[in-house]
Amino acid sequence: MYRLILLLIFISCALEAHQPKLVYQSPTKDNPFMVNDPEISKAFYGQLRGEPHYFKIYSDTQFLFYTGILSPKVSDTYESLSLEVIDENNTILFQADGESFQWNAWYEPYARDYYWKGPEIGTDTNTEFKTSFPLSGGNYFIKVYNKNNQGHYSLAIGEAEFFGDNLWEQILTWTPILFYIGPYMDIIHWQKFDVRAYFPHIILLVLIFIVYFIVNKLILRKK
Repeated sequence: MYRLILLLIFISCALEAHQPKLVYQSPTKDNPFMVNDPEISKAFYGQLRGEPHYFKIYSDTQFLFYTGILSPKVSDTYESLSLEVIDENNTILFQADGESFQWNAWYEPYARDYYWKGPEIGTDTNTEFKTSFPLSGGNYFIKVYNKNNQGHYSLAIGEAEFFGDNLWEQILTWTPILFYIGPYMDIIHWQKFDVRAYFPHIILLVLIFIVYFIVNKLILRKK
């Protein structure tokens, strides 16, 4: 059964390099979204609704830090978004100004979605994306904002791709992505219906029907 579920995961067209996380509330400075394992690549999907969003990172040791902002491309116009990295003394350490940045359309081949690619905070590599740099241990806040604090975003934090040490952890990671997070992001953030996001649901229903059919046949034979 585990092998079958893992097969569903890897044949799905919803594979992504980042672990996607949904931000339902509006995380504030006093009640921020806590980011665990900041070196692990994650994408936080949220929507500004009049207030900036805050994400908190805590590490007691030095760690590799990277963050960047994207916006779902649903039209030929975009809402600029900016980033700030603030320490526990409320000092702005790094800033990425989305207003002065040239946003470009970017295609994510794994999820088959278009984004507007915004600014990043990282080390320049003279390639499409920046890379991580070492940051001392401590408390840090990442602020996502713009002039009106409006718009959908995808905040990338971390660079190392990781989806679990073993099969069970991989199942726990991918099951909500395939069956819930992927379809949710299509409808809410891209405002579209993509039947390919529902392939895992269709396959699961077919498997349930097959199992039911086989069990029903066995019961009838015994009778």
